[in-house]
This record gives sequence, C-alpha cells and structure tokens, in this order.
Amino acid sequence: MAKLKRHRRDHGGWSGRGAIWLTVLVLALLATGVVMHGHEPMVDADDLGAGWWHRVATVVHGVFAWVFCVVAGRWIWPHIVLVWPRRNGNWIWELGIATALVGGVAALTGLGLLYGAADWREILTAVHWWGGIAWPVACLVHAWKWIIEKMGQRR
Repeated sequence: MAKLKRHRRDHGGWSGRGAIWLTVLVLALLATGVVMHGHEPMVDADDLGAGWWHRVATVVHGVFAWVFCVVAGRWIWPHIVLVWPRRNGNWIWELGIATALVGGVAALTGLGLLYGAADWREILTAVHWWGGIAWPVACLVHAWKWIIEKMGQRR
C-alpha cells in the first residue's frame, strides 16, 4: 500500500481504470440480471424462444460475477484497507459500510442460487434481485464526490 501513488492513496486506492472496470462489470451484471428476471428459464435444449435468452444471460452473468471477484480483489480490498483507518463516522463512510453489506448479501445469495437447495430459490431470488438493484445505486451515492471530481478533471 505504501507504493501507491499519492493521488490514488488520497482517493482510497481507486484509479480511473478501476472505476471504469467496476462500472462495466456492474452494468453487465445488471443487464444480464434484468434479462434473467424478465425471461422464463429454458425448458429443454430445443427451446429457442425466450428461454434461450435466459440461458445466455445466466451464463454471461456467471462469467461476469467471477470476473467481478477479480476486480473486487484488485480494487475494493485495497480501498477498504486504505479507508478503514480513516473512518470518521460521516455519512459517506457509513454508506460505504452499507454498500459493502449489500454487496456481500448479493454475492452470498448469488452463491446460494448457484449451489443452494431448490427450496431456497424463491427467497434467494428476491433478496438477490433487490440487492443487485440497490448495490449500484449505493455505489453511486457513496462515490458521488469522487465521480464529480473525475468529471471535472476531464473538461
């Protein structure tokens, strides 16, 4: 962490590239989640109707979820390590904790949907859906100062 450039250290370890990767992945996860939510699962392999879109979205969603884990390891954990000692109880810091909790719930319910019992599917789907919708919003609100600053630098 000591080798981080001062600019990145001042911004909690985030770089513009990290924010772009996170945004692309979250939008891809959100889009594929919406497709899965809007289409019924494929009944059999010969079904090329709406169920086909559900299957494709499920596979792409799963791939992007694992790539997201790599991005989380690369940028989110260093962010936590740098920011945790600076905690001061302001609302942005507290929203960061809430964002981490919602993201954790979304991740755990996603694993539950992948590997859990069929009896849990209905409740896990609902919790995963609302967590997946709330998490990007929480991220935007948590990072609004940084986003505004980055947009101002590009002009």
